[in-house]
Amino acid sequence: MIGPIRAIGLMVLWWSIQSCSHGSNQEADLLGVWKVDSTFTYYNGFSYMQRDEGSDWAIYDYNSNGVLREIKHGSFLNYRYHLAEKSDTLLLESTQGGQNTKFVVLELTKDRLVLKKDKNPIFEGKDQHRYEIRYFSRSKDVQDSLIPFRDPRKIDR
Repeated sequence: MIGPIRAIGLMVLWWSIQSCSHGSNQEADLLGVWKVDSTFTYYNGFSYMQRDEGSDWAIYDYNSNGVLREIKHGSFLNYRYHLAEKSDTLLLESTQGGQNTKFVVLELTKDRLVLKKDKNPIFEGKDQHRYEIRYFSRSKDVQDSLIPFRDPRKIDR
């Protein structure tokens, strides 16, 4: 028979093994190609669910080297991504400069990804709450004939 202290120790050990393996499963579940299925937008009590494809919806290809390829309108833009270990945070860093983007991972399985992004208020004032939730599902592999996106504001003329 196992004593109560030993039983608690075994439970703690089992839980830490599970939480460590959960982090690696999250990373593995994220890899591959995702498409946006719908978006939910919230701003100070007003909300909108968009199920029809939007003009800013893209295909996202996460590879094992920590690079995310965002594909839109036949071109792509690369980001470095980091899924914080034992956390619900996904960080994106543009390879062309600019601000980093932070998402909260609300759900991540082999077939479903749900990300929440807090957004800056449009109007001035206190107690402003604005965010967007994007719902993703798996997609087919991306095309090889894509053109790298070049920011027209940064092209030498």
